[in-house]
Amino acid sequence: MTGKDLLNMQLAGSFNMLRDRLETVSDREWTTRDIPSTSLLGFTFWHGARIIDWGIHCAIRGVPEIADRPEWRRLRADELAYGAGITSEEADEVARSVSREDVAGYLDAIKEPALRWLGDRTDADLDHVPDLEGHQRVKPRYLTPAVWEEVSDLAGRPAWQILARPCVSHIRVHAGEIDILLQSLRQ
Repeated sequence: MTGKDLLNMQLAGSFNMLRDRLETVSDREWTTRDIPSTSLLGFTFWHGARIIDWGIHCAIRGVPEIADRPEWRRLRADELAYGAGITSEEADEVARSVSREDVAGYLDAIKEPALRWLGDRTDADLDHVPDLEGHQRVKPRYLTPAVWEEVSDLAGRPAWQILARPCVSHIRVHAGEIDILLQSLRQ
């Protein structure tokens, strides 16, 4: 097994973890806060999909994100970035304005090109250090201090670390958060 094989399995797992949980959430749960100071589930799911799209397409590759396509503009990526560094009011607005169906469709739209891209890479490709800060210039919000502060520690890191951190480990943290919030909502 190679490093790329491991990352591929983990990235596929990120998609599956989000999708499996997304299929169980009701409309009421999508926008209900049961535990004070936590994010609404709708935001957390949106953020999970957005961070994978951002991580692979913008941060690593420096190409337009899937969210930039006309059919996904309703996700408000230009305005609300990928969830890092936004206010809690903006996060709540995401949950209230973006539907479960939109996030599910978007997650599906990201999965195939992301896994295909990773499948076409070599371990050496994944050791390449992308121009993270330069790639962020595509959207003014991405380099605002609040957003950049959340991801600036990825600058100078190889592509495999960007995959392993926001696109894999970060998703698992949010999967646990989703599980806890759903358990609380359903008691």
